[in-house]
Amino acid sequence: MAEIAAGALVAEQVVATGLEAGAAVAVATPTPPIKVSLSQLGTALADDASLALARSSHTVTVIGNRAYIFGGEHADGQLCSTDVHAISLPAATSSKSTTTDYACYPVFPLRDVKTGTTLAPAPRTRHAACARGKYMLIHGGCDQSGQPLQDEDNCIWLWDSESLIWAKLRGETTQIGTGPMAPRFGHHIFCDETQDLLVLYGGHSTETETETETETETETETETWLYDFHSFVWTTLPRGPAPALAAAMTDSTLYLISHETNHPSSSSTTTTTSKELSGTIHRLPLHHSTTSREKPHALTWHTTTFPVSPLTPNPAPRAGGTLVPLTTGMGRNYLVYMFGTDENNIPHYSDIWALQLPTHGFSAAAAKDAIRDKLPLAGLKSGALTWGEVEVVPTEQSEQGGKVHPGPRGLFGAASCLEGKGVVLWGGVNARGEREGDGWLVRVAYGYADEDRWE
Repeated sequence: MAEIAAGALVAEQVVATGLEAGAAVAVATPTPPIKVSLSQLGTALADDASLALARSSHTVTVIGNRAYIFGGEHADGQLCSTDVHAISLPAATSSKSTTTDYACYPVFPLRDVKTGTTLAPAPRTRHAACARGKYMLIHGGCDQSGQPLQDEDNCIWLWDSESLIWAKLRGETTQIGTGPMAPRFGHHIFCDETQDLLVLYGGHSTETETETETETETETETETWLYDFHSFVWTTLPRGPAPALAAAMTDSTLYLISHETNHPSSSSTTTTTSKELSGTIHRLPLHHSTTSREKPHALTWHTTTFPVSPLTPNPAPRAGGTLVPLTTGMGRNYLVYMFGTDENNIPHYSDIWALQLPTHGFSAAAAKDAIRDKLPLAGLKSGALTWGEVEVVPTEQSEQGGKVHPGPRGLFGAASCLEGKGVVLWGGVNARGEREGDGWLVRVAYGYADEDRWE
């Protein structure tokens, strides 16, 4: 019996030591870089008038296992029709590529019996879109002349992905401390389905270069609005620190990427003042309830500046790209910042970056970050709000061949998919100025590509 007890004690010590060693390795292992695979979903020729999927400045909205393409413009500058194009996506649990199905849904306009107006959106480009349950929401945009659509009264268009019918939500604005909401394009909208609210940021109200309209332009570029689906009213939120080159919302927090602004309230990590040598992350926590948002000073922008140079692993701020939430599981969340161009459309970028987001609650990632921040281990930090370049891993070639990378491009449509573990993108403009008519899936790589990762 004594030998058995002694053996059990030794076994327990071995197991405990193994667990401690495993935990130590997990804590010491850096989180970035994350690994992704790229696969082409489909392609349409630029001169194929029957599909007309080679476009730019459009939107991609994911509902279920389908990505819906709407609006934008063709290579000749003409606006795309109001048809909704749909491409199927693989299941989130499947690691194998599947056949991509395509469908086109022409507009079925209905007439409002009260007003006599037709319930169908006009063609547009540079609009904003997001998903709300089974609905695709569309707001704003500009017309063929490049001016914002003036006769929509800030309404929100809803397209039902099941009935294929358009509807319209009116968009009144509160007059408390602000004037009416200006029509705009080039902005961002996000739906927080947990709280059932819509958030809008930025946009342009005119392309004219007069002194008066330039002032209005600056104001709209940093405006933040919240839409209540129950009262059909837009209300203002605290103005942002800078125009957004890219924006995203996740976990009830709005994130922006911009050039450095030297904003007085910024908590910068560098003293660099040249916008070519630095970028800025702005975030606005919207909290998880109306009560929390209404507390004094509850809605406050937080700013972090990051250096951009060949010696620092950070992305160059760029326009025409995308910022999309991505998760690798176990409570670890990122914002993927990919592709795009600079302000002069030169160069076009083909790189992919991931911004590690702060963790909270009870998760493996939160535990790891708490340990890394608290323990006095040299060089170990949680990595919150730091960048890492994404590693693209090889995938099996398809029988049809084709490209293995989307290549440099901007002005494409993109959205989160695969239950947050992927990004789908379509179209855009390549480095030669040509419209692209293909779709790509960016998904977190597991298995052989990521089997050594703890979270």
